[in-house]
Amino acid sequence: MTRKSTVLGVLILAAIGVALVYSGWKMRSPAAAEFCEYSGRPVHSLTRTIGEVNGKRRVFCCLTCAFTEQTQTGNPVRILELADFETGAPIPPEDAYVVEGGNLNFCLRQPMVRDQSKQASPMGFDRCSPSVFAFARQEAAEMFLAEHGGRLMRFEEMAASHGH
Repeated sequence: MTRKSTVLGVLILAAIGVALVYSGWKMRSPAAAEFCEYSGRPVHSLTRTIGEVNGKRRVFCCLTCAFTEQTQTGNPVRILELADFETGAPIPPEDAYVVEGGNLNFCLRQPMVRDQSKQASPMGFDRCSPSVFAFARQEAAEMFLAEHGGRLMRFEEMAASHGH
């Protein structure tokens, strides 16, 4: 074997080694987390909401956060897509059944805050409360409602009550 073919063989083995290490690293490293463009909170796949604000597509952690942005900033938010809580699949808002309120909220991290005397005090406002979960199937929404409480309605009804 000549020196040239030995060097070529070593380079090929090194390239294969680098490719294997990179592949292993990519498989073990977690996917990039998605964060709400309004609240900065993590986006859960079952409450992910896509909206349009000032002509730009925005990702929200939940439907309530999208409505809160409109209320607090005055910028109209057009809801483009909701996640089906049952499957995580995208659904058009006009096809959605929603359950508002109830005892489940993926966004809320600290339901209690501390007052000036360091005593626990109920939180008066959270941008993601009350919770809203969207469903493609009315039966799934009714089963969720029976377990977690809240109020079941069509998306259009909820949107109208929030000035949409």
